[in-house]
Amino acid sequence: MRRDGRIARATACVLPSAALAASAMAATMPSKAAGLRGGGIDRPEERISVVLHLADATDIDALAAALDAAGSSRGERHREVVRSLQEAAARDEDVPASLQWLAGGRLETVQRFWITNAIRIDGPADAVAAAAMHPRVRSVSANLPIRGIHPVAESVFAGEVGPPAGGEGGGPVVEPGVAAINAPAAWSLGYDGTDILVGVIDTGVDATHPALAGRWAGLRPEYAGHPEWAWFDPWTGQDGPPFDSGSSSHGTHVAGTVCGGPPGDGIGVAPGAHWIAAGAIDRGGSIEATIADAIESFQWMLDPDGDPETVFDVPHVIVNSWGLAGFHGIAACDPQLWSFLDAVEAAGTVVVFAAGNEGIAGLRRPADRASDPWRTFAVAAVDGGSPEFPVADFSSRGPTACTPEGLPAIKPDIAGPGVAVRSALAGGQYGLKSGTSMAAPHLAGVIALMRQANPDLSPQDLKQILFETAVDLGEPGEDNATGYGMVDALAAVVRAAETIALRFELDEVPTLIDPAGGPLVRVSVRGVASPPEPGTGELHLRVDGGPWVVSPMAEREPNIYDAVFPAIACGSQVDWYVSALNAEGHRATGPALAPGISHTARVSSGVEVLVRLDFESAVGWGVVNEDLEDGAWERGVPAGAGDRGDPPADADGSGAAWLTGNRPGNSDVDGGPTRLVSPAYDLRGLPDPVASFSWWLTNEQDGDRLEVEVSGDDGATWHLAAQRSQSGGWTRQSVRVLQHLPPTELQGVRFRFSVADNPNDSVTEAGIDAFEIASDVCLSPPETGDVTGDGVVDLQDLLSVLASWGPCGGCPADLDGSGEVDFVDLLPVLANFAS
Repeated sequence: MRRDGRIARATACVLPSAALAASAMAATMPSKAAGLRGGGIDRPEERISVVLHLADATDIDALAAALDAAGSSRGERHREVVRSLQEAAARDEDVPASLQWLAGGRLETVQRFWITNAIRIDGPADAVAAAAMHPRVRSVSANLPIRGIHPVAESVFAGEVGPPAGGEGGGPVVEPGVAAINAPAAWSLGYDGTDILVGVIDTGVDATHPALAGRWAGLRPEYAGHPEWAWFDPWTGQDGPPFDSGSSSHGTHVAGTVCGGPPGDGIGVAPGAHWIAAGAIDRGGSIEATIADAIESFQWMLDPDGDPETVFDVPHVIVNSWGLAGFHGIAACDPQLWSFLDAVEAAGTVVVFAAGNEGIAGLRRPADRASDPWRTFAVAAVDGGSPEFPVADFSSRGPTACTPEGLPAIKPDIAGPGVAVRSALAGGQYGLKSGTSMAAPHLAGVIALMRQANPDLSPQDLKQILFETAVDLGEPGEDNATGYGMVDALAAVVRAAETIALRFELDEVPTLIDPAGGPLVRVSVRGVASPPEPGTGELHLRVDGGPWVVSPMAEREPNIYDAVFPAIACGSQVDWYVSALNAEGHRATGPALAPGISHTARVSSGVEVLVRLDFESAVGWGVVNEDLEDGAWERGVPAGAGDRGDPPADADGSGAAWLTGNRPGNSDVDGGPTRLVSPAYDLRGLPDPVASFSWWLTNEQDGDRLEVEVSGDDGATWHLAAQRSQSGGWTRQSVRVLQHLPPTELQGVRFRFSVADNPNDSVTEAGIDAFEIASDVCLSPPETGDVTGDGVVDLQDLLSVLASWGPCGGCPADLDGSGEVDFVDLLPVLANFAS
């Protein structure tokens, strides 16, 4: 059923004449006469449709600025904006009846809006003209048809055709465009769009598609009995489930790129998000959507359940793949679409538009708007499958003159993958489409990830983060092809998470934690945009990848805490972070992306280096080659001068390293692999042996990589421990032996470094240097702490430890025999004091 207050259309589709459309768009809505010239004078009986814009509309920019200045939450923004708009519309509640009276009762449709203080009327041109003379009518615009931005290329294949259902490790295949924008890296930190709602205004969405069915918000418990809160059909009034009536499945394809995923293919940027949809464009047949349908759809999106006090039903971002151009009868910079878009963003929802597929002919409307640096948010298309991300030939380019002064401005704003994008199609199928309407949903998905990091980010701040974190393309700086460049999901999410408005200052970040407990870390919490809530500080830690354990921190002064680590088994790895609430009730963390990114420490009384090699001599290392044509491992000073992918110098400055093809003229690896093998090391009895080394790799062919293996049976069997496939300079890498070998296989531990040129037609170079093996030292302090030996742990024992603090080999206070009196010796005294 339709929501109360919606006005049903007349049976016939009433559209403005071409003459009326041209005259209405020629002006920027300053007068009634401009909007009515043509059809209302020359052909009085012709049926036309217009939108009347009433006076005294809400100053939405001023309201948005006030909400920004107050740091309002998303819920507060939604409530204030909806109430203000509805109150403004209510002041003109008698206008619809007056319009019908002025028209002599001949208006066929009178449709009231509150998202913008406007009324749509359809009827004979002379009746419409008479109604438009109402004193409350400020201006008139033609209710023009709106058009989808159709893909420039597309193909279809059945659901079972295409990439396999599982990727490496059994996970879903990631589409090239999704990978290109670093979305999987954001997922690895826990940001996949969970608890975020996205809105799609398009041809509808097939709610039965495997990749989308479980993500329709109408199935969530809070929507029980109200599917109309999650699907809006301005033509049939159908409550749900959603369907895609477009001939090209355009809306389903868009939704799939935003949030599609398992049990269908992993096609979406934010697979944890849910979606709602309005089927407002390109419905097929004789039905033609108009600007009034766009207004009605955005009004529904702004408050689907009709309750300004709730926000669960309001999308965090709305993606749009439609727009008007001059050949549709609307001039550049026409502002009639702006007011309702501004209302939605003032309430906290980000509005994304495809720039258009007209290339150098310019942008669609309203994507051409540049009234400030953030509106309208227009997305260009690049080829996400090409390493350089070239801009697509069809992608609409700027500049635009839609600025307050009429001066040129750069558009579009940012770019996303839009060439041969694979996503969902109606009927359970998948297909490829190219267009800026494929790029825009990539941006909507990234915004969903950012909103998970901070739901209360204002649309302006969110867009600014996207601009500042984009990867620059083409000419340096912002340009009229790709704006600020290619969106980077990981960088944008990191920046969004850092805006939660608390900062954590630690007096140290320990990398070693004593097995007996400690150290004590002083944590200071301060607010940025929001003050911290005293007494809410917590320490979060987990041991060896186990469950997170949360404990309160001791508050020494308001918002100054002591984080104290408990006793933990030596050799363990501890991940930890701290958190506190801000005044709005958000729990902020330090680091900002915890638990996805946290501090890491080992439990150890110290570190002992067992092997340290600079490779000035071979020290028992050898080389084994298999099917190698050239480029074997050689030990020596780099001889190639760095002119063909080889390192110009060694890693540690000693002079020598192990290098492939190390000779003047620089013969690189051909065929192979060539394997560098260490001697056998006895690592028995070590709590956590760690091998560390510097490595170098240059490769010009996918598949070439440097592999590190470890063996616990003197080289009889090998286990892959690390691999590198990205070219780059010397970097440091570590391998924890016990992650690959059981403690019973540490007598003959060997390490092997292998590199091959596959398929033997590219430059491949590798290097290894600065190899060492180290292990934690686990000391168990005496249980009693009785330094004086009098049977009582008291002040005398404490004074003895303090008096002997520092180097003190053999003295009684050196309880652990380390040769130094320190915190380890003090702990048992404090633990057993006066016992």
